[in-house]
Amino acid sequence: MTAFCAQISRDVAEPLPGTGGHPGANLLLSWPFSRWSKTFNQAKDMTTDEVAAIAALAETGRRLNLIDRKAQSATTHRAYLMPESRAFDVPRSELIDFLSALKAGQSLAEWEVAEIPDSVVLCCTHGKKDRCCAKFGNASYKALTAAAETRPENIEIWQSTHLGGCRLATSILVFPQARKYGRVDADKAGAFLEAESKGRPFLPCYRGDRLLSPEQQVAEVAIRQHLAEHNFWPDRLEPENDTDLDDGRKSITLRWRSGTEFGQLSVLMAPETVQRYGTCTAMDDGEAPVVHNTWQVLSVLAHSDLISLSSQG
Repeated sequence: MTAFCAQISRDVAEPLPGTGGHPGANLLLSWPFSRWSKTFNQAKDMTTDEVAAIAALAETGRRLNLIDRKAQSATTHRAYLMPESRAFDVPRSELIDFLSALKAGQSLAEWEVAEIPDSVVLCCTHGKKDRCCAKFGNASYKALTAAAETRPENIEIWQSTHLGGCRLATSILVFPQARKYGRVDADKAGAFLEAESKGRPFLPCYRGDRLLSPEQQVAEVAIRQHLAEHNFWPDRLEPENDTDLDDGRKSITLRWRSGTEFGQLSVLMAPETVQRYGTCTAMDDGEAPVVHNTWQVLSVLAHSDLISLSSQG
């Protein structure tokens, strides 16, 4: 029987919160799925000059992912700059010019298109990188595509190269919000898009705010879950205080705001470890499982009573 690192991650109950890190500057570039290589930002039919231009762009800190979807032209590349929410159509013959202009900070107006979707949803299907992304990712991509067709919002679903965390397949990234998810199975597609359409993280699969540290992400998700029970849906949670306790536990306080309500909540957590594989290749090569350090949430404590901004005049 074929083993999957994502199934082992689930079996040992590896937590999703704390794994939401991702680069801030992104370029999404359409490229036919059949031509993807094992490397997330390269395709088998790229020229030497195109590979060099992409490498030069990566040196500036801009991450490039290849994306694809039905009916996308094989000769004209759709490109998205995220989180800037800018869209471009670039003929293949002009791709190096576009990449060079982007790297140099020059005008991209000749390629820019006016229409931009409400959300761009990337679903990792990069089976050449890891078989979990093929097994779980392809099913989720099809389900998300079907679910999006029934919704009124302008949501684009794209299959994507490696997004990080193959063992957490299906991995999903939503732009321009840069919300990262794991284990978004096909049967969760409708509920996932419903939450995103309301501008809310889909909490069962949410991995945490990329701008927070892993420990703060764990606290953030716990606080969001706590607030959701009271029908509060904050935008961002801001770090207030991190306290290391003598027994190894940690207390993290975050500020939150939802409409006219705001407050602070503290999360008490204890360190824990799980043993899992980072990729299916590691299992195939006979490597030992990796000991992964994470945090167990013990409690969410009210730091202060809810305060109504409107009542303060």
